[in-house]
This record gives sequence, structure tokens and C-alpha cells, in this order.
Amino acid sequence: MHGTPEQLIACHECDLLLERVASQPGEDVICPRCHARLYYTTNNCIERLLALSVAGLILFIPANLFPILSLQVFGQSQSEIILQSAMSLYEGGLPLVALLILLFAVVVPLFQLIALFYISFTLHYRWQGRLLRQAMHSYQHLRGWGMLEIFLLGVLISIIKLKDIADLDIGLGLYSLGALILVITLNSIFFNPHQIWHEIHQHRQQDNTDG
Repeated sequence: MHGTPEQLIACHECDLLLERVASQPGEDVICPRCHARLYYTTNNCIERLLALSVAGLILFIPANLFPILSLQVFGQSQSEIILQSAMSLYEGGLPLVALLILLFAVVVPLFQLIALFYISFTLHYRWQGRLLRQAMHSYQHLRGWGMLEIFLLGVLISIIKLKDIADLDIGLGLYSLGALILVITLNSIFFNPHQIWHEIHQHRQQDNTDG
């Protein structure tokens, strides 16, 4: 085994240490011992993530600022946004639930989108990214912690339960939230950690050479 540490990869199934080899887009690299897929290369991975992260950041604004639902009962109307939902739970004596909604439905998804935008933008435009590794580690640790889809499921259950006793109007925030969840799901599909880490390593080598 003659590769440098950056050129070596361990199989995640059998721990066989192998030298990284170049692969064509759409081609899988298979472990010779256990035949597990080690990594793969996709076309335009960085560009796709950049476009999706920008779309996600744009959708995040109306999803959190515009009403999700407007409820009218006995002549009284009330509109709810995600932050108001967390505040209502806090005022109702459920501070822990309110904190969980605030963290996993607002803070974590926003941080994921910002981190992914920083990673993809820096790699695509070859900017000097001093925090690339930290952003990549943070994004990977936070994957799966965003729970917007669970919040959306709760909203849909509320619509079903309240539709017979109140007049409900679906707001722009709910459509934006659904589109945001779709974008975040596509981010997870197109996110290729091995390829991105390889791009980050090449980026650092280029910076060191230029410096």
C-alpha cells in the first residue's frame, strides 16, 4: 500500500484498507473482499447542491414568515407560523416541546442550508474556504436532525381534525414549507460525501500550491 493517508480509504463493511482510485460518473467502486460499494461519482454534484441550497434558503423565508394556516372559529380568526406555534406551546406550559420545534424545525434546517451553500459555493467558484472542513463535519453531523417533515405531518393532522369545526385557509407558508421539505430531501439524495471530501482535499491542495 503506497498511497498517502489522503489517498487511502477503509471499507465501511470489512475495514479493508484500499488506495482510492478514480471513477467515472455513474461508476461504483466495489470492495474486492466483501463487495460493498465504497463510493461513487455523480455528474454535477457540486452544481446541483449549490442550486438546491440557494432554492432552500429562498424558500426558508416564506415558509417561516407567511402563515401556514388561518383558522376562523365563532367569528374570531388566527393565523399561525412556525415561530408562533413554538411560542404558543411555550405559553401553554410546554417549554421543552417549544424548544424542540424551534431547534429542529427552524435552527437546524437553516444551519444545514447555510453550511451546504457555503460548501458548494466555495468548491464551485474555487474561493478560499478556511472553514470547509468544519462546515462539512457540521453538515454531516446534523443530517437527519432536521424534522420539518414531522412538523408538516402534525399540521396535516391538525387540518383533518379541525376542518369540521372551523373554517381553515391554507396559507402560502404551508406550500413553501412543502417545497422546502422537497428541496431538503433532494439535497440528501444528491449529497455525495466521498466525492465532496475528495473535492475539498483537491481544493486545499490547490490553495497550498497557489500560496
